[in-house]
Formats: sequence, C-alpha cells, structure tokens
Amino acid sequence: MPTYLTPLTLAFVHQSLAAAKNHVRAQRAAKDGQPEAAQALRALAEAQEVHAKKALTFLRGQIGKSSENLALALQEAREMAVNALGWTLQSEADADKAAGSLLTQMARAVQSHLALPGLTQAEPGARYYVCVICGHIHVAAEGEAPARCPVCHAVPEKFNAVQG
Repeated sequence: MPTYLTPLTLAFVHQSLAAAKNHVRAQRAAKDGQPEAAQALRALAEAQEVHAKKALTFLRGQIGKSSENLALALQEAREMAVNALGWTLQSEADADKAAGSLLTQMARAVQSHLALPGLTQAEPGARYYVCVICGHIHVAAEGEAPARCPVCHAVPEKFNAVQG
C-alpha cells in the first residue's frame, strides 16, 4: 500500500465521501417531501464529517505550512484536470454522454483555477466566488461575481462568496 494510503487516510477519504453523498441524498429526500429521511441523512452526514475531521486531526502532521499547502492543492488540481480528461474519454467510450459532459465541465473549471493568480499566490483583499453550477472559482479585487461564468455561462446569482 502506498504510504499516503494509510488506514487513517482511507478512513478520512471514506467518511468525507460518505458525508458528501449523504448531504446530496438529504437534499433529494427534502425535495421528494420526505423531511424525516432528509433529517436522518443530514444527521448521518454530520456524524461522518465528525469522523473525517477527527481523522484529519491525526493526519495534521502531514499538513505543512500555508504556502506548501497552497502549492500541494494546486498540484492536486493539476492531477484532477489530467484524470478528468481520461475519465471523460472513458465515459464517451462507454456512451455515457452525461458523465462525459460533466467531467469535461469539471476539467474546464479546474483548468481555470490553475490560471488564477489569486490562487497561485494568495492576494491581500482578494474576494473569491464559486459557481454553484460548475465549481469555477472567480477571484475579484473589487468583490463582485462575474457577469457570466466563463465555464458554464451561469449568471452572477449562481456564485457564492467564500467567507474568510
């Protein structure tokens, strides 16, 4: 097993993924008019987040200084962009056009992140906005979302301001 895939790392990844899935499942249950199921799924997701955060607390020794963390996060984004290309090709080969389209959009958003000066070097006073449709990050000195998302063409109301 690679050194970065320790049992604690795998537990962190598993619980993080499970929590994300259960948040989405809770949204679906609420949409389907099942408030009890939505509440139970949110409770499960929150418990899984507690487990993931505890695992991460133990893994903190593997987390470096902020400048190192930013460089590692950008490297992981590069890896995601490369992987997404392969996954897109595989989805298209499997005739799964919807997955291929989503993966293409993800890759475009991730590639746009790598070109942002505000992400490669944290800029004082910069404001960050994330498109809730495709995940594109917009960095603005003046603190405004873009007129349209460059990846999916969403309107400014579809951008969430990231709080400091």
